[in-house]
Formats: sequence, structure tokens, C-alpha cells
Amino acid sequence: MDKLKVGVLGLRRGLAHLRNLLLLDNVEVIGVCDRLPMLRERVAPMLADRSTKIVTEYEELLELKPDAVVVSTNGKLQAKHSIQALEAGCAVLSEVPGAYTLEEVVKLRAAVEHNRGFYMFAENACFWDFMRYWRKWVMEGRLGAVSLAEAEYDHYLPNTLDAIDGTRLTPSQAVGRKDVAPIWRADQPPIQYLTHDLGPLLEMMDDRCVSVTCLSSPWWNPETPLRSDGQVALFETAKGSLIRVLVTLGTAVPSDHRFRLMGTQGSLELFLYEGFTRVHGPAFSEFSGWSKAPLGITPPGHDPSTGHGGSDLLMIRSFVNAVLEGKPSPIDVYRMADYTVPGIMAAESARLGGTPVSIPNLHRGPYEGTRFWDVVGLPEEDPSFEAWEPGKLGKQ
Repeated sequence: MDKLKVGVLGLRRGLAHLRNLLLLDNVEVIGVCDRLPMLRERVAPMLADRSTKIVTEYEELLELKPDAVVVSTNGKLQAKHSIQALEAGCAVLSEVPGAYTLEEVVKLRAAVEHNRGFYMFAENACFWDFMRYWRKWVMEGRLGAVSLAEAEYDHYLPNTLDAIDGTRLTPSQAVGRKDVAPIWRADQPPIQYLTHDLGPLLEMMDDRCVSVTCLSSPWWNPETPLRSDGQVALFETAKGSLIRVLVTLGTAVPSDHRFRLMGTQGSLELFLYEGFTRVHGPAFSEFSGWSKAPLGITPPGHDPSTGHGGSDLLMIRSFVNAVLEGKPSPIDVYRMADYTVPGIMAAESARLGGTPVSIPNLHRGPYEGTRFWDVVGLPEEDPSFEAWEPGKLGKQ
């Protein structure tokens, strides 16, 4: 097979995937699908000189016999749509969270196994450039034992209502209107949208979560009345480390991701808005305090405009190459469960007032280790380091 015939389901988030697929020489996009006229019309110009079919129903897309389907529908439908594609003989790249309930994750795993299908979880954050270095340093033992890790996802999302034409509104904008309905994320517990942060930590630490306790903040934001303003979860991992994850979708804070690895001999941290990594420890530099390394999310030579700092294109390319070359999925259905199920169980812990909840192992046997870095690769050399003075924030 020289080219992978791909269909894209869902053209809101799927628009970014479509653009990147059209950049690849080893891909033929044979069809795209969305029920909303506005979204179909938006992609029509970029497909005007191609034979790509634009269809309304998912069944029409599957009738085109694609080799692979990119599932970019809402999170409460992703498992169902992925299973349909697997049963049709298609490889699947599924957007996050991949599934909404534990039962859906189990059914999705069964569909992959029964159909001997290829499934990849589209966790683009794992492809951010700084993580390759962090993983390298963990493997080299330069942090010592990593006992604590933290991640934070700040993303204010007050537009929680869909109008019939596909536009999105806040509750205050929709007062008096009867043509609106809540989007799938309107009532999603924030902590269930944690894969952009937990997934990368698990890959850098080569670990999985085994238990969680979680608490919710109040529901004080009138624009997001169906969910907590934010939630904080504390996970215990199989190796005995602790991971703290905070997710807020309902507080007025600029969008940001924050990561920290804290070891017995050194520590690392990055705030995405700053655009660089801080390192501390004798294994990194001669500086006694924090040092600064020019490591952000975009690898040198890559185009950040291809989505999420360039990680969207890297992710799509890894999916296509793995399918065409018959290689294992970089983030398969079992690893997807390691990313997604902890958030589902954290939401249950919060519902129970912070009661600790066990996280089931959905691997067929013990977790045997990450395969993600076999695809992404690790750098051979360190970046440059320079002293960083506390109190000077931002790009210096």
C-alpha cells in the first residue's frame, strides 16, 4: 500500500487533522463527514480540486471503504464511532478523551481485540518537543528517583451551548433563545479532560496510575452551570510516585499547561506560556539555582501553525506511518485506557467527596512499559543552559 485512504469524521476539531493529512504525500483523503452544513461548507474550498467526497452521515463515509478513519466527534460519541470504524475494517485515530465512561473503554478494547484492529489515541501533547528531553533525563537518572509530578490544564471554556447552525454561545448570550443545546463538554467533570497533562507525565515516567482521590471546587461560574469550576486529583502510580493534576475549564485564567517532575537529585518545570524549561540539579549545570533551557513545544524546523505547536502534524504522521508500515500503535487502546480511565475514576472520587478510588488495569497482564519513545525518539545531545533568576518571568 503506497497511500493510506483516510476519512475524517467531525469537521470542527477535524479541520486541523484534515489540513495536516492534505500535507502528506502518502495519504489520500477520500471523504470527510459532518452533519452541520456550516462545517461542511468551511472545508469545501480546500477540497475543490480533489476527489474527496463531503458527506453528511457516518455510514456514507464508511461506505467509501477508507483504510483509516480519524474520529473527531464529541467525546460522548467517540467510543461508539471508533467501534463502528473498527468493525468496518478501518484503522482508527481517535480524538481525546476517546471514551466517556469505563464501560465504553472496555467495549472499545474488546472491539480492537475482536477485529484485530489498529487503534491510536490522538494525544497530541505527548508530541511536544520538551518531553523528549525530559524523558531522556529521567532515563539517564539525572533527576534521581522521581517521587512527585504535577500537571495543570487551564482553559476557560464558557461557550457551552451549541446553536442549531453550529455556532457556540455562552449561557448569557443565549438568554431567550430556544435553538440551543449544551455541548458535550458542558456537563463533563473537568478532571475527565486530563489526558493532555496526565498522558505526557505517564510517558515521561513510564508508569500508570493505580488509585486516585479528587475534590471539586464550587459551581460558581454562571456561564458554566453544569460543571465544577475546577477539580484537583492526586494519583498514586504503580511505581509508588504521586501525581497531582489540576484542571479548570470555568475560571477566568489564560490558557496554559504546566508540568513539573520532582526527583531526589533534580527537578524540571515548564509553564507553556513562558516557552522554556527550567532545570535544577547538579547533573544539568554548574548553576546553584534554576537554570533555563530553550525547550518548548515546537521542535526546531517544524511549523507551529500545523496545530498545537506542530504536534498535530507529528501525531498524524506517526499514525499514518505506523499503519502503512505495519508497526505497533504509539498510543494503543491499552495505553489510551491508562490516560483516560484515571480521569473517569477521579470524577467518581470527587462525586464521593474525595473517597479514594482504585483505577483498574485494562492491560491484558501487567503493564510492560512505554512504547511511545520507540516512535518519537530521544535527542542525543543536551540543549544549552543558562542561569535563570527567580522573579523574571516570560521569555527573556
